[in-house]
Amino acid sequence: MNLMIIDDHEIVRDGLSMLLQQSFCIDGRICACDGYEAIKAAESFSADLVLLDLSMPGGLDGLTTLEKLRKLLPDAKIVIFSMHDDVGYQRKAYEAGADGYLIKQLKRDDLVQSLDQILANQKVFDTHVWEGPSEGDYFHQIDLPITKREKEVFILTVKGYSQKDIAERLNISVKTVENHRQKIGEKLGTHKRYEWVETARKYNVFQT
Repeated sequence: MNLMIIDDHEIVRDGLSMLLQQSFCIDGRICACDGYEAIKAAESFSADLVLLDLSMPGGLDGLTTLEKLRKLLPDAKIVIFSMHDDVGYQRKAYEAGADGYLIKQLKRDDLVQSLDQILANQKVFDTHVWEGPSEGDYFHQIDLPITKREKEVFILTVKGYSQKDIAERLNISVKTVENHRQKIGEKLGTHKRYEWVETARKYNVFQT
């Protein structure tokens, strides 16, 4: 696994590097002290896991850096690692394409466990991030050229549910979920999740 750590504090970068190399099989590692350095590095370094601070100097904040990295590293797991525990920040991070939001005050074992979950394609955020209108309300807000069932799959996808979870929630097969996602991607002109999230933001899916 290739690891990228972005934080303006050297002690945080070094500490995380040491911990993750002890807990995971790290093939390659690169550290950056700000968003600009991270974006430049991402052009030549294909990271599998990115840990990104929210507040950094240099004029490029963590959320903006996240959006740019998501485009450069569409398959990477990008995790905000911040001292801010505000749910509003977490919701913005999710909307920008983050796979998780972890607090720097986490204990070592909890941090490793959370990263394990993220690497296993789970989303790790405060549960309050998901509070808002019911899914039924969302369906009326979205005016997309897709069927009602496709809208259900679309919404659950951008909210971070796996194909298996969507299948169980909608009482359909995983193969049917895959087929719906394929058709949605064709109709939207993209199969990339971060672009689906952008579409969801445009149609107020995350409005609370």
